[in-house]
Amino acid sequence: MVTRRAVLLRSTLPVLVAAVVAVLGGLPAGHARAESPSVVVDHGGTDYAVMPGSGSAVVRVSLSGPPATTTTLTVAWVEAGTTAPVFVSSRRKLTFTAADWNVPRPVRIISLRDFGPGAFSVTGPGVTGGVIRVYSSTMPLPPNVNRSCAVTGTTTNSWPGGYTTTATVTNVGTGPLTDWTVTALFDGDEQVVAAGSGEWGQYGRGAAIAAPMGQRPLAPGASATIGFQVRFAHRAGGPWLRCTPEPYLLPAPPTTTTSSR
Repeated sequence: MVTRRAVLLRSTLPVLVAAVVAVLGGLPAGHARAESPSVVVDHGGTDYAVMPGSGSAVVRVSLSGPPATTTTLTVAWVEAGTTAPVFVSSRRKLTFTAADWNVPRPVRIISLRDFGPGAFSVTGPGVTGGVIRVYSSTMPLPPNVNRSCAVTGTTTNSWPGGYTTTATVTNVGTGPLTDWTVTALFDGDEQVVAAGSGEWGQYGRGAAIAAPMGQRPLAPGASATIGFQVRFAHRAGGPWLRCTPEPYLLPAPPTTTTSSR
């Protein structure tokens, strides 16, 4: 009897295993496998990334778990049909793998002018998306802003209804810059239509142009140039250029305490 049961078990066990595998394979996603990881946005301990109207702020993006395969997230302004009044300086694409899913990626948001609240979506294949919430106001710039990124502009060509500008960015500080972004404000109805090999975006009368890949690091005293093309229908005014460097903030000066005896 024992021998017969053992033989019966050996003969039926492969069938049972195959049946279990078939059932699990037919379950909806999330039953047989772990759920998709979610986008995690760290606003710095608050619900919004708050920045001055002419400044910037950093959020950090990671995943709640390892993705099934290497995945690239896209950061995009959520208001369909419009471009962002803030600009993602630290690139719009964030790539995560199963080995570095929990390593936060910094995303710097640059404000062209104070605009109130806004949001960016962070989405990608195989993950549950997240939202970057920002708020820009007329608050003053912090005292330790890095001011070593200087920029000058020259109109290199013009024609009725358009012109091109070359912006020269120089590191006038004593430490290296790892990245930088040029913002341009206009006084007419100008629209940027091309900007070399760097990323760029425009909202209303402001535009931002990111440093091209090979020109991002700047040693002290070094310069780089980028060009952009503008068109307008009625009148042109500007552009007024500003440079936002990385690092954006310098180390805060040490606090000293005095005591009287």
